[in-house]
Amino acid sequence: MGSSEGVPGGRRAGTRGPARVGAVNLRDVAAHAGVSPATASRVFGGSAKVHDATREKVLASAHQLGYVVNGLARAMQGRGPRTVAFVVRFMIGPTFASLAAGAERVAGENGHLLFMSTTHGSPEREAELIATLREQRVAAVLLVGSTESDPSFDARVAAYARDLADVDAPLILCGRPPVAGESLVAVDYDQRAGVGMAVDELVRLGHRRIAYVGEPRGMTTAEQRMDGYRQALERHGIAFDPQLLREGLNFEDDGERAVQRLLADDTGATAIVCMTDNIAVGAYRAARKAGLRIPEDLSVVGFDDAPIVGDLTPGLTTVHPPFYEVGVTAAEIALGLAPAESVLLQPRFVERGSTAPPPPSSR
Repeated sequence: MGSSEGVPGGRRAGTRGPARVGAVNLRDVAAHAGVSPATASRVFGGSAKVHDATREKVLASAHQLGYVVNGLARAMQGRGPRTVAFVVRFMIGPTFASLAAGAERVAGENGHLLFMSTTHGSPEREAELIATLREQRVAAVLLVGSTESDPSFDARVAAYARDLADVDAPLILCGRPPVAGESLVAVDYDQRAGVGMAVDELVRLGHRRIAYVGEPRGMTTAEQRMDGYRQALERHGIAFDPQLLREGLNFEDDGERAVQRLLADDTGATAIVCMTDNIAVGAYRAARKAGLRIPEDLSVVGFDDAPIVGDLTPGLTTVHPPFYEVGVTAAEIALGLAPAESVLLQPRFVERGSTAPPPPSSR
């Protein structure tokens, strides 16, 4: 693929290539240095087939003229740093920051850039973004976070993967399970097992009326964590009670309202497993408004281990997912540094001060 530099308007005829960077082009530099445009191109391409004296002359001319190399054009030709795209619905909270940090470390160590963009849950914006990344010859795309758990998403993401494969860019799913029937690589952590750890601890302490508060079904994270709750109850021989299952979005206020309703309905719940730490903070608020002490009257467990929850009073017992490791692993697979196969990492349980045996009156 030839350079777009030197063409009026910065485009190659018949293409949608990038605009020219700066007023000075490659031909200007070559003329100033007294070399051919091909020789100047080899200098900026890092070719070893250029004499040192010629290289120094070309670079000196570029500096004197203020020439800026068109990095996007070079990347599209397979030269220079390329982009690893980090695509997420919403960039909210430390969860995605930690995952992005892991991916960025691997990309940076291997001479690439990490590009982050949000879709806001819009399939149209998502499709446009994937098309743009394909045009720009992205190195890889990491599609991050919970997604719809329906066949329409599965078909959509499979089509993205095929389109990106045309430019040798792998699509890696991060933080969600593999797509059934497709050979897409997914890097996830065992969310069912994480919720199971919370239920196991509460049962060990003597709880039997264990409630769960989380988002409704329809997204992969909500479904996996809710399934983990029900599977853990079954494992311990505890019958599932629909009254102990309450829905609330992943916001503190929603968690508070859901737990207020749970407590007002006199369900006998002595412990609550929350889908996220945000919901758990809402549970703290609701318990205190009801005059209940944590953990003496009500045990609460969160999920995500956000940095601030250790500073709550009492510190929140929660599940720590390996977000950073998910980012690292996904980027390594995307760049061919690890085998192209799905990976399921394990979370760990973090015990703090928000759990205790149930109050004597409920035993």
